[in-house]
Amino acid sequence: MQAVKRVVFLGAPSTGKTTIAELVAERLETEFIAEFGREYWLEHQCDRLLSQEQLLYIAEQQIRLEDEAIANANKFLIVDTNALTTWHFAQDYYGCAHPKLDQLADESKERFDVVFLCKDDIPFEDTWERSGDVKRDEFQRFITEQLHLRNIAYTELSGSVEERFQQVTEVLQA
Repeated sequence: MQAVKRVVFLGAPSTGKTTIAELVAERLETEFIAEFGREYWLEHQCDRLLSQEQLLYIAEQQIRLEDEAIANANKFLIVDTNALTTWHFAQDYYGCAHPKLDQLADESKERFDVVFLCKDDIPFEDTWERSGDVKRDEFQRFITEQLHLRNIAYTELSGSVEERFQQVTEVLQA
């Protein structure tokens, strides 16, 4: 039996991560793990913030969901964000992260076989829970910098949803 490859989609808010990840999972007929933190934040944020403990909880739950789903995955497990994203929010909110979240972010390099970075070349969708287009630019620069600093290989996705899907397909078939 072939091992399941873990595939994660990263990028700033409103870069199309969820859209492309859901499409890839649907077309490849495999498991998709949504961003746990998105729904959790909507339900638990206070003045648009979460505590350090809540951010750690998000990362732990995201990992738990991935680990539970991998047994049912068809060649690939498709994941919308990871602990590195949650770690970034801790850095943004507090200038530091819970030590366990630091560890989970560090482990994300070994956890995923394929990393896609969704480029911010699509229009920003300004919804109440997002921090604005300027924050998106900052987040995108930060995540790109972290991928380089942590020596995490990634493929940048750009263009329309279909163009991005084609780019993903080329990488996954290689």
